[in-house]
This record gives sequence, C-alpha cells and structure tokens, in this order.
Amino acid sequence: MAKTKLEYLQEKKLGPADELREVLSRLAEAHLDVRSMDLDRALAVLQDLDWVITRFDELEARGMDLRSERGRFQGIQGSLEKQAGPLLDAIGGPEVLRVHRPAPPPPPERWWWYINELVATKRQRLMRRVIIGLVVILLIAGGLVLVFNTILAPSPEAIARMNAENDAYLAVEQGDYAGALTVLDEGLAQAPGNPSLLIFKGVVQQALGQEEAATQTFTEVRALMPNVKEFYLARAQLYLRMNQPERAEQDARAALELDEEFARSWLILGQSLEGQNKLTEAMSAYETAGPLAFEHNENEVYVLSRLALARVSQMPPPLPSEEATVESVTPEP
Repeated sequence: MAKTKLEYLQEKKLGPADELREVLSRLAEAHLDVRSMDLDRALAVLQDLDWVITRFDELEARGMDLRSERGRFQGIQGSLEKQAGPLLDAIGGPEVLRVHRPAPPPPPERWWWYINELVATKRQRLMRRVIIGLVVILLIAGGLVLVFNTILAPSPEAIARMNAENDAYLAVEQGDYAGALTVLDEGLAQAPGNPSLLIFKGVVQQALGQEEAATQTFTEVRALMPNVKEFYLARAQLYLRMNQPERAEQDARAALELDEEFARSWLILGQSLEGQNKLTEAMSAYETAGPLAFEHNENEVYVLSRLALARVSQMPPPLPSEEATVESVTPEP
C-alpha cells in the first residue's frame, strides 16, 4: 500500500534547525500551562531551555542564520520569566530547585536555574512599592485630616447647627415634634440667631399648634434675613420635607411675587403642586423653571426641573375631583 503524504512527512527525519524550532514551539506553549505542571514537567522546561542554548551555539558555529529563532527565544524567555513564581511552585520551592540544579552550577545567563532569586527580588520590589504606597496614602490622609482640622475645620456653630438639624429631622420622622423643638433650642443655644435653625423651630412650633410663638420666631428670622425671597424659599423647602405641600405652595408663590424670574421658586412651586396632585399646574411650573434655569446657568435647577417634568408627564391624569382649586392665601410672615 502506498504511503500517504502525512505518513511520509512523519517518518522523515527532522533537520537540525527543524528540531530546534520544534523545541521552541514546545517552550512557547509551556508558559500557558505552568500552573498545572508537576515537578517532572517543570524540570523538563528548564532542561529544554538548556538544550536550546547549546543548540544555538552548535548551529551558529556551522554558519546557520538563526536570528529569527533567537528573537523568538527571547520572547519565550520573557513569557516564562513572568511565570517565575508559578514555575518555582511547580518545582516545589527553592530547596527542590537547588537539588536538581546541574553541577557545576550553570552560568548566570541561564537564569531559569535561579528563579528562586528572581522571585525573591520581585517580591521585595513589590513589598517596597506597597510600603511606599501605604506611606503616601497615610501622608495624604494625614494632610487632609490636618487641613480639615485647621484651615477648613467647620466652626463649632456650624457643627452645632448640623447636629441639631439632623437630630430634629429624626425626631420629626418619629412624630416627636416636642423632642424636635427641644433639640432645636439646644442647637440655638450653641448657634444663637442661626436662620436655618430658627426657620425649623418656627415650622415645628406650627406643627405643635403654637401659632403665636411661630409668628414671633419667623419675625425674628426675617430680621436676620434681609433677602425676603430666600426666607420664603428656605421655609418652603422645609415645608416640603415635612410633607406640608400646601404651605410650601404659599411660600413659593410669595417668592414669585418678589421675583418671577427666579427659577428655583418655580421649581419649588412645581414640587409643592405635585405633592398636592395638581399635576397640570405642576407641569406648567416645571416648564417655566427649566428655561429660566438654563438662561441663568443654574444647572442643578435645570436638571431637576427636566427630570420632574418627565416624571409628572408619565403619571396618569388625576380625576377632576382630585385637582383642588387654587385659593389665594396670604403667606404667614
């Protein structure tokens, strides 16, 4: 029976350069499988590397041009060097490598017999980088702490205000308005005359039915805030947070009477109307807020108004009985 071409090629003896290329191909595939190697396979890789070095010298001494193969071998060495740690693990560690290292010891250029030193150097370098990185992070963190505790440190009054507001909101959410009022009074003792705390106090007094006391508190705030529009808007936002959209609407409309071109007033009006399910009017307010905010570079107000408009436009229209008639109510001072 005639031999096939494949059988003929398989039986044909490889030439010296072909054998070299075959071993190079085997080494090129080895770095992909290092983590699954056992001791015998790992040692075979090191022995193949030795064989290739010796074969290069022999063949080049015969005048063969192996520049291409040498370039390939350099690339293979680079790939295996990156796998030095797993390769050393496959061998069993530095002691096992030392036992199987040829005698006399190979020259340093055959680095694969000294991968334990290579791995140790890499680990030391990595540890140095980690330590330097941690030191840098600690220095930066320490610097930020120092800055915030000195140059940018909030004043005791600001801390007292934030703590009082947070505790008061928590008390309100639990329905404890009397507790919220106590917290706000304690905050005002540390930050006397703070407009935010005073507005909050007046709103809580209203919730407790202390209308006269609330009026006095709001009058005190008005004396501290020359910008009446900002007073109405600050109180409206607080009303919204405390789920009192009707009062928020009154203050938003009062602010618009003072400046109908102020985008934030239209946004808060839209939010208060939406809270009352007056969706048609809310959409109109949001539609007015957007262009005004864009014109005056109020990016946050513009984004919020567009998002609110998209949200409301997707809501089902309320029943006719659900839309309350807008009544003209004079806001409290």
